[in-house]
Amino acid sequence: MLKRITATGVGLVLLCATAACGSDARDELALTTPSTSVPTIGIAPAPAVSGSGVPSVSASPQQKLGAAAYTTSTTAPKAATATTAAKPANPAGWGSPVMVQDFNGSSLPAQWGTYDSPNGTPPRSGDMVSVSNGMLHIAGGVNSRVGKDVGGGVMYLKAQKYGRWEVRFRAQAGAGYGAFVLLWPQNNEDWPTVGEIDLAEVVASDRSTFGTFLHHGSANHQVGLDATKADFTEFHTVAVEWLPTRVTYYLDGKKFFNVTPSQIETGLPTESAMNLAMQLDQGCGGYIACRNGSTPSRVVMDVDWVRVYQAP
Repeated sequence: MLKRITATGVGLVLLCATAACGSDARDELALTTPSTSVPTIGIAPAPAVSGSGVPSVSASPQQKLGAAAYTTSTTAPKAATATTAAKPANPAGWGSPVMVQDFNGSSLPAQWGTYDSPNGTPPRSGDMVSVSNGMLHIAGGVNSRVGKDVGGGVMYLKAQKYGRWEVRFRAQAGAGYGAFVLLWPQNNEDWPTVGEIDLAEVVASDRSTFGTFLHHGSANHQVGLDATKADFTEFHTVAVEWLPTRVTYYLDGKKFFNVTPSQIETGLPTESAMNLAMQLDQGCGGYIACRNGSTPSRVVMDVDWVRVYQAP
């Protein structure tokens, strides 16, 4: 069963508390598969933030539906169509991908699950996820169904130990939300002992930088980069290669960060398979700035495609 928890105590090294790796222990988040009758199959992850002492994030009173202090920008988001780009070549030495997802249909494919946990920390609603125009869309904003400001998230339900994961995505600028792409342990109770691999944590309101982190060990040892420059209002491809001897990160096909066992006190994660998660999480405080007057009424993370490879 897939489970996720709250990650409190992560910065250059853990954005998990606010966006990608867990939920508050008091609020079990429902990870659901796309269907008419949506079964609960676990607890959803919160954001993967790196560092220490990251406060848990919850909606402030001004972000509740109908509150007078709730303000938004009238700036229209970019058109929800992917830019024309050549399909990626298979990376040398990795063979053909074992999973290719181009989101060409009108609904989330069956091998993916959505989070529906509006009372969790951070709050997410399953109806903030949609598929159209060859992309997956994960939105943040006030949801009239649940009556509050929420985000959303999805997870690829097939866990894998070692391999290469690639995601091409962008995130609309807007304070109050962060975009996250990460690998999370198959069993929630195993975090942080068995590790967490954060491909990208885009928490800057203007999306001008992103963080990349690796966690491992019961004391949540971490290494990472917290401010790599890239304009994520435009599409970029992030990738990670996870092997027993290294974890290597790529941006648009170029290696920019590599971790070997000697660089982290507990060595690299080797104990558990992990699931790919993608989230646009609501936040106010800590690593995610609170929503303000320049924030659009809905902020959207667009995912163009995903590729997964098995280790050679």
